[in-house]
Amino acid sequence: MNKKNRTLQKPTKERIFDESLDLFSKKGYEAVSVREIAREVGIRESSIYNHYKNKEAILDAIIDYFKIELATSGTPQEDNEALIDQGPEVFFEVGAKTYIDRINTPKMEKIWRLVSIETYHNEKIKRFFKKELLEEPIRGWEEIFNLMIEKNLIKPVNPRTLAYEYFSFVIYLFFEYFILEYDEDFESFMDLALEKMTNHTEFLLQAIKV
Repeated sequence: MNKKNRTLQKPTKERIFDESLDLFSKKGYEAVSVREIAREVGIRESSIYNHYKNKEAILDAIIDYFKIELATSGTPQEDNEALIDQGPEVFFEVGAKTYIDRINTPKMEKIWRLVSIETYHNEKIKRFFKKELLEEPIRGWEEIFNLMIEKNLIKPVNPRTLAYEYFSFVIYLFFEYFILEYDEDFESFMDLALEKMTNHTEFLLQAIKV
């Protein structure tokens, strides 16, 4: 079965979602019209409104999908503690792999790209980026580093500072690919990103391990 036939077998709402995401990630949200989305899906423009109230509702659905994927792809809290007990190296190895897996799908890749485009001029995306992709991860990593300190696995360095030190490199990788090198070989980038994450983690652990 070819790609076109597989696409046509999807429910109309899913096709609208997919085509909208594809267009938004290439052109930016404002540059895409409902008429263009309908044309790509192969339906009348009025049919879009049977599934989504407006174009912004499609963007909301994309953001909600992104939030759910990030929330469900993480390691449960009890598993985090079990991994930490195995040592910082084991925990960070799993953590780096988890992060790469979060963005290593075509749909998630497009959403990451959309976020990188729209953060500059879409207030809703900017708030989302700040809260979900900066503040919440920093808070989570602060808790993890604090737990490692309590277990005497790393030196008693300010856990907030360690969270920034670790996660700032993740943000660097995000911008390196989704802004500077987008449309390059995606699979090879994922391999390279994992290697860079591993090297950075080893460097950090050398400085803070007890």
